[in-house]
Amino acid sequence: MSDFGGRPSAEELAAFRNRVRRHIAAHAPPSEAREGHRAPETAEQEARLRAWFAALFDAGFVGADWPAEHGGRPDHHPLHDRIVSEEILRARAPRPVEQVNLAAHVLLHFGSEEQKRTLLPRIRRGEHVWCQLLSEPDAGSDIAGVRSRGVRRDDGSWVLDGQKTWITDGHWADMGLALIRTDPTSSRHHGLSVFTVPLSTPGVEVRPIRTIGDAIEVNEVFLTGVVLDADSLIGEVGQGWSIIMAGLDFERFGIGGNVILLELLIEDLVTVARNSQIDGIPALRHTDIQQAVAGLVVEVEVAKAFIDDHVERLIVGADQPGDGSIAKLSFAETYHRVAAYGAGLAATARNSGSNDAHVLRAKERLRECWLWSRAYTISGGSSEMMRNILAKRRLLLPSR
Repeated sequence: MSDFGGRPSAEELAAFRNRVRRHIAAHAPPSEAREGHRAPETAEQEARLRAWFAALFDAGFVGADWPAEHGGRPDHHPLHDRIVSEEILRARAPRPVEQVNLAAHVLLHFGSEEQKRTLLPRIRRGEHVWCQLLSEPDAGSDIAGVRSRGVRRDDGSWVLDGQKTWITDGHWADMGLALIRTDPTSSRHHGLSVFTVPLSTPGVEVRPIRTIGDAIEVNEVFLTGVVLDADSLIGEVGQGWSIIMAGLDFERFGIGGNVILLELLIEDLVTVARNSQIDGIPALRHTDIQQAVAGLVVEVEVAKAFIDDHVERLIVGADQPGDGSIAKLSFAETYHRVAAYGAGLAATARNSGSNDAHVLRAKERLRECWLWSRAYTISGGSSEMMRNILAKRRLLLPSR
């Protein structure tokens, strides 16, 4: 990545942060964002979310890194993205959908001019929510094992058949980014292509999956004789693996960059420990709890330190292979450990009676985060896959 010139001053960044805070206060939906309950449950909630996303684009706080001709901001700097992400998370406002960011990234880098002209504005206006049609029942995180097939007809159109699973936001998305095997004689990462799939197309069936947190966040998507125009293909036939890998590297760092979620988890954990009792004694006075909380705080600081260092290296063009995977792995595993410990403490400690509503909400959030925490170790590539990527790209270990 090239060096970013014109680093904003501390005063300029502070002014930008204040603008972001004012925008969030004025435009964010009134309800608090909940982990594992991010998809809208009613038409009213969906309308508010789409309006919120459009407002972020319109203000230049999201999509600012896009080329100027597609709505980007000429004064954009990566530190602006960091500030926007931090302030949205600290306000507990809904985060922009990661799948939309990935689709935009893929379209900007691999899409035709016509695809950019027609699809990108709809993302910015909140008209199109995207999902990723990657994982399959027998492949999971090993997306090179894709078996869904695409056959090109004489007129250049395509017919898609197959099944995708664990599709985040598929039940309210408008578009899907699909990885399809277009060469029936190929195997693994060869012979794959990427398509844009309107989910209203005949032959597309979405079946929601209810999670352990009693929410609908993921889905099964069935493709049966789905006919797509020739211009639904992104890039070239057979280029699918490199397109999706470029997109996932972008997404993985985005997931890892949500380290503010770790700070919020620690805040809730400390709130519960300070305002709850075990055996009649404040939980935080127990030596074992003190040590456990301190250890988790250290883990969070390590994750944050890597992200901070990586952002600085991105700015000067010194990022290294596998950085996105490290960020994703560090965030996901730390999130799970903090949430699991916090949920356990919340379940066993008694409220001390002071500020009960605040403490009860902290306990509820810890429980919701714990129930959702395993999803982070899978989405965007499982922790096992991240370790495999690091072994190959960073440590240069041989494949079996």
